[in-house]
Amino acid sequence: MDYEDNQSFLSHNDQNYENILEELEPEVNANYPNQVYADLMTLVTKHNLSNVTGNAIIKFFNKHSNLSQSPLPKSIQQGRKYMDNMNLPNFQFSKTCIITYNNDEYYLYHRSLISCIENILKIPDISQNFTLTSKNLKVEREKAYSEQNTGTWWKNTEKFLPQDSYLLSLILYSDATNVDTLGKSQLHPIYISIGNIVNWRRNKSDAKQLLGYLPILKHKNATKKKNEKFKIAVRTAFHKSLQILLKPILELKNGIDLSLNDQTFWFFPRVSIVIADWPEAATYCLTYKSSMSNFPCHFCLVSKDNLANIDLSTEEMELRTHDNMRNYFEQNQKKSVCIENVSNFFWKLS
Repeated sequence: MDYEDNQSFLSHNDQNYENILEELEPEVNANYPNQVYADLMTLVTKHNLSNVTGNAIIKFFNKHSNLSQSPLPKSIQQGRKYMDNMNLPNFQFSKTCIITYNNDEYYLYHRSLISCIENILKIPDISQNFTLTSKNLKVEREKAYSEQNTGTWWKNTEKFLPQDSYLLSLILYSDATNVDTLGKSQLHPIYISIGNIVNWRRNKSDAKQLLGYLPILKHKNATKKKNEKFKIAVRTAFHKSLQILLKPILELKNGIDLSLNDQTFWFFPRVSIVIADWPEAATYCLTYKSSMSNFPCHFCLVSKDNLANIDLSTEEMELRTHDNMRNYFEQNQKKSVCIENVSNFFWKLS
């Protein structure tokens, strides 16, 4: 997506995505011993409650319920084990070792990208709020932007697709946080949505799918955290995880047939937007995290001294692209453009 399109889209949508973690309903169903048990685990999962807090709720409930036999698990740990053993297609995660660091193995918990997409497309009213082609939107004869398909990126990407096929725009959202959904305390959730869905509908919680949990590497102290070896391991683990999560995009060279409202469409998935805070954006782009670096912007190579200069010409605003960043990397000129010494997975994507 072009820089102007990107900025316009983000400013319109990023506030809506800030609360995704709180909005998403946990994926549980009726295969619990009873409804009270299910409601408790839903509460714990939805609000990322710790085992200590969950156990306090169990103790409080048992004390005041006056029931001869408690319908709840003896502990949240037991409840989590029950959830892990539930044979539910919507709740299953694959587990892949991403990296071994300081003799500790770190795992990616992930779901099928295609399954996540299919789950979204199965939502009953999605087809009524779904766009397939680009649109040239103008307001008083001026180019205007509203939905993703009104942007230049969408129109340009369509030109490279085979006749009778359609662009499937994928949006990634991630937020490093402490979670206990899988009984783990340090995991990094990443979600997926589809840019073809109109803004107001896409911002509802059911139009997003939990794609996986990225590992968060541990450090013993602040000194170890600043160690270059540790930083490289963190970046490497992050991009290895992305490679596994987004592998289907690399493999779908001829696109994929997907059903929408009982009709089959030929789609080519493309990642259009990654929504993240500054530190995470730096990890995605592998740019320096310091705002005081010579080129702190993730989109362009405008120096920090010129970022506020509104009189810059187009020629003075070189964009960071796959090709030029890869060239700087391969020519060992990484420091000159403030990128890290780790290969960027996104260079492999169209």
